[in-house]
Amino acid sequence: MENKNYHTRCPVFAYKLRQKRPERMKTDDSPFYIQATTFQDDNYGSKLLCYKGLFNSATSYRVSDAKNLHEKLFTLSEYNKLFRPDKNDIVTVKATYHLQYLNSLDVKSQIMSTTGLFTLTWIDSRLIWEKSSYGGIASIYVPEELVWHPALIVLNSIREVEKNFGAESTIRISSDGTLRWEPIAVLSTSCAMNVVFFPFDSQNCTIELASFGISSKEVKLEISSYALNLGLYKSHGDWSVEHTASQSSSITESGEDYSLLIFNLVLKRLSGHYIMIVIFPTILTAALTFVTFFLPIKSGIRIGYILTVVLTLVVLLTLYADTMPSTTHYPSILVALFAVTLGMAFLLVIITICLMGLHNKPKRHIAPKWMHFIVRKIRMCKLKLRCRARKINSIEQQQAIEDGPSTEEKKSVEKSMPLKPYSNKELAEFFDYFCFIVFTVLYILSFPITAVSCYATAAINSFIYSLNSQL
Repeated sequence: MENKNYHTRCPVFAYKLRQKRPERMKTDDSPFYIQATTFQDDNYGSKLLCYKGLFNSATSYRVSDAKNLHEKLFTLSEYNKLFRPDKNDIVTVKATYHLQYLNSLDVKSQIMSTTGLFTLTWIDSRLIWEKSSYGGIASIYVPEELVWHPALIVLNSIREVEKNFGAESTIRISSDGTLRWEPIAVLSTSCAMNVVFFPFDSQNCTIELASFGISSKEVKLEISSYALNLGLYKSHGDWSVEHTASQSSSITESGEDYSLLIFNLVLKRLSGHYIMIVIFPTILTAALTFVTFFLPIKSGIRIGYILTVVLTLVVLLTLYADTMPSTTHYPSILVALFAVTLGMAFLLVIITICLMGLHNKPKRHIAPKWMHFIVRKIRMCKLKLRCRARKINSIEQQQAIEDGPSTEEKKSVEKSMPLKPYSNKELAEFFDYFCFIVFTVLYILSFPITAVSCYATAAINSFIYSLNSQL
């Protein structure tokens, strides 16, 4: 027979918790206990962990007291783990979820992977004893197979049921009949993610814990005072926990109501990495496309420059392909902007080639009439705007300008415009300047237009999804 004192983690993490937050270990309400006594009874064939206390030595007791207690609880009383406590009353199980690690948040697969443990407490009146009758033993630890405990399932888990909770967990039984079960939970749960505002997005993921096969008339799950505890949480490199919440609910299946606990995690993406590595270089590279208009049309370096910028954009977006979220339900504004930027760059290549061809075309080849018509109309509008902008001294002149030019004035302006065809070089230079203005305006407007379009698409998809779920 072996009897020794040691500091243990029961069931896990206790030593780390004592090192990090010793104030959590001051009360018996804490879900972790550090110092315990273990003994092995070769004759009885079971290993028990007996609670000694947190900082003070436990009251001395004999091994025979622990053996007698074990026999009293599980042998002499004919304890049957197949029957729940208090058959005539509802068994209330209070639950707390302790999050330790956020393993991953896969946007493509819509899966959140976490590591933590649940603390579940309930009262079993069959497991009550007088401490004074058994050497002052206040609590014992037994394998979970020896006692009744609620059958639980994580509803939104994508893994097999038996793989949700860690094996070989123990249950702490106190002398007042309170049982504390702390199963380790390595969970992979589904999480509908919205990446419209990537990389400045926040995700709301849930862990849904429900009683399995036992209606709420027999077992009722409740949120304990700890709710969702972050005392053991280790920070993640890409996500931060912004907010936590929990609520009690129920589900109905085949006319029976079952208790349901929902633990909410609001996770915010850390965007600093994406700003410096993805957004900033791409915006700078896209801005370089407008430098094309400042190069001479007749210079051959112009087409080489714009092709180099476009290829750079393609390479950057290829490198960022694994970083970008890939979901069709909620299109990302950033991804859409990159697509628009790349499309405008390709369009600029085509326009540059056309302008260079027009500029270098021999004089005997006259440009199409519609080009001359567009240039003449634009210059005429420009001339009218200049006339309106002149300083007016008299009120009569100001009123005349507000009423607009008369028909005779319009005809005189049109007659003053040159009717001879423009040269190919003049047309090329005009359209080059015109395209520069148009592309600059389109590039600036692409940000709000794309943002509104993506947001509206996401809202419509979300509305359709909610309607389908209700049906």
